[in-house]
Parts: sequence; structure tokens; C-alpha cells
Amino acid sequence: MKKQKTIEDVRTYVERISQRNEWRLHDNHDDTLEMLIEGLQANFNRLGYFNCPCRDSQEDPSLDRDIICPCRYAEPDIKEFGHCYCALYFDPGFDFAKPITMIPERRIET
Repeated sequence: MKKQKTIEDVRTYVERISQRNEWRLHDNHDDTLEMLIEGLQANFNRLGYFNCPCRDSQEDPSLDRDIICPCRYAEPDIKEFGHCYCALYFDPGFDFAKPITMIPERRIET
């Protein structure tokens, strides 16, 4: 079993992903960022990988490969809507004064 991740481990992970992709993280004005980080931590500690905190896992990394954070859909979602499905990662120019809206699910359910 993989070593358990702490909140700080996960925070470091999402910050690195954000920097590497030139994205911004949720501004956390309503504790959303903390909730998403806690979800990623719980998923990693249960599954051994960072399954998207907003999607159900098949509990098999080969079946969940497309929804391991950052998911396969994050980049096109950010380009089209300004943020990913979970609202964890944002386009650097996103205006947080505007409401964050739900976006369509790109993942095809099997």
C-alpha cells in the first residue's frame, strides 16, 4: 500500500499541477479548494491514486485513468469554460467576481 497523503502533500501536488500547466487554483473564498483537496486526499488514501474528487471511481486505475487528477478533460474544459469540471483548476484570466457555473460532463459513462 502506498504511503498515506497529508493535506499538505495534496496541496503541494495541486499547486505543482497548477504551476506546470499555467493554471490558477480555486480562490477558496467559500472553502471549495479545501473541500477538493480533502477529496483528493481521501481518494488517494483509499485508492492509491488521485481520482477526481467530483467523479465516482471504478476503484481500478486502468478504468479511472481518464479521471486521475488532473483529468483528461481538464485542459479542454479550462479552454472552453474557464475552469475544470470540479472547479479546482482555472484559466489564469478567470474573473472570480463572476459566478462559477457547472459545466457539462465530457466523460462518457460506461
